[in-house]
Amino acid sequence: MVKKKPKRAIKNDHQAPAPALFLGDLAAQHITDICHVITDLTIESVCRYFGGNKYSPDKSTIRRIHQCIDEASKLVTPQATYHLFKVLQTIPGRKIILEGGSQLSVPDCFEVTDAQLVSVVIGTLGADLEEHCRYLASKNEIYQSSLMDAIGTAMLDLLSEHVCTVISDRCTQYDLVRGPRFAPGIDGYPLEQQRVLFELADNVSVGVSLNSSAIMVPTKSISFFQTLTKSSDKRSFKNKCSHCKMVRCQFRQILEKTDH
Repeated sequence: MVKKKPKRAIKNDHQAPAPALFLGDLAAQHITDICHVITDLTIESVCRYFGGNKYSPDKSTIRRIHQCIDEASKLVTPQATYHLFKVLQTIPGRKIILEGGSQLSVPDCFEVTDAQLVSVVIGTLGADLEEHCRYLASKNEIYQSSLMDAIGTAMLDLLSEHVCTVISDRCTQYDLVRGPRFAPGIDGYPLEQQRVLFELADNVSVGVSLNSSAIMVPTKSISFFQTLTKSSDKRSFKNKCSHCKMVRCQFRQILEKTDH
C-alpha cells in the first residue's frame, strides 16, 4: 500500500488586508487627563516662544521658568475632541470633499492627493491660564505675563501632538499614517475655515466657542484638520512647523519634513 504524502501548507507571503472602516470607528472621541502637556514640557520649548529659537536663558531665568511651569500646571485643564471623516474626493490644490458633503479648502502649500480620512480637532487648556496672564499684565507684570503665556503656547504644542499621536495610533490598523495638518488662520489657510471646522467637531464637549471674528474662546485653544493618508506614502508631518512656508520664523521648531 502506497502512503500518500501529506499536503504541504500553502505559504502566503501576502499580508492580510487592512480591516474595513465602520461608522462606529469614525465616531467623535473626547480626550481628557492629558498629563503629557505638563510632564513633557521642556525649558527649550518655553524659551522658543518666550524669546525665539535662538534665545539662551541664564540660570536665574531658568529657575523662574521652572517656578512659572509649576504655577501654570495648576491653572490648566487640557482636553481635546476629534472626529474622523471619510474622504470622498480630493481635488489637489483646491478642496477635499468629505462624506456628508462638507468641503474643505486646501492650502496651496500642501500636496494632498491620497487622503483617506480627515480628523477634525479642537483642544484647549481652559480659561484660567489666560485670565491669569491678563491679570498679571494689568498689574504691569509684563515679564511674568509673557513668560506664562509662552508656557501656555508650548503646552498647546504638546496637546496637539498628543492628539495627533492618538489619532495616528488609532488609524494604524487601517494602514494609514499622518499626512499634512492645516489650521485656520495659520500659514495662509483662511480663517473662515474655522466655522466649517466647528460645524464638524464637538466644540461644546471641550467648552470652546467662536467669537464674531472666528477667534476661539478660550484663546489658549487649538483647532486643525489632520489628514490620514496611505502608508505607502513614507512622508511624515511631525508638527505644525514641518510644512510651514515661514522658514525665517523665529519660533520655528524644525526646517524640513522627516522621512521614516
